[in-house]
Amino acid sequence: MATGDLKGQTAIVTGAARGLGLVIATDLAREGMRVAGADVKSDELSGRMREISEKYGVETLAFGADVGDEKAVTSLTADVIRRWGRLDVLVNNAGIRQVAPVWETSTAMWDRIHDANLKGHFLCTREALSQYMLTHGEGVIIFISSGSGKKGEEDSSAYCASKWGIIGFAESVAKDLKKTRIRVTTLTPGMILTPMAKESEVWHLGLDWLDPDPVSQAVVFCIKQDSNTIIPELRIYHRAQV
Repeated sequence: MATGDLKGQTAIVTGAARGLGLVIATDLAREGMRVAGADVKSDELSGRMREISEKYGVETLAFGADVGDEKAVTSLTADVIRRWGRLDVLVNNAGIRQVAPVWETSTAMWDRIHDANLKGHFLCTREALSQYMLTHGEGVIIFISSGSGKKGEEDSSAYCASKWGIIGFAESVAKDLKKTRIRVTTLTPGMILTPMAKESEVWHLGLDWLDPDPVSQAVVFCIKQDSNTIIPELRIYHRAQV
């Protein structure tokens, strides 16, 4: 994998229909990468991937898939490799946020959050590794956690647990891959200005939100490093959030 040159490489970006995932998919395409987006918002995703392809002259694929669905993840990973013959980068970005005090958190709500935020990261990582990266000995896996993975928050026990879980899972995956040239990085950004933020219960408070662009550029920066340069974790916050 040529340091700094991403042209012709391929990436899977989950949660790519909008928000941070869409910005990341766009920035990778701008670098000349072929991008496969995955999202439950299939119609919105198809349109965005088509626009990216037309604007940057790269191939894109759109998978209307739930990353918590094992068969769907196995299939989409295989489809990407079959179509493009390689898989260089996985960006585990997909996630949802729902809030409730723990005593009002139903099992169904807990499972929805953890399927999207943690199980999906596990499934995508396992399949990217087992279907391609381990055999070829190279690749980059990026995990998007959150500042909520660093501290507990009111009415967010399920969400925070999932984001803490991503950090522990990613660190363990990195240990598993120590003898390879596959790199693992976790990003823990603060509150990002995305459609999900505008739909949140705190939007009306007029808080300072982190622009998604520098977070996406941090992803690109991490991917561009050589295989001997390891960035285990990168924290990014708006000045007002520190």
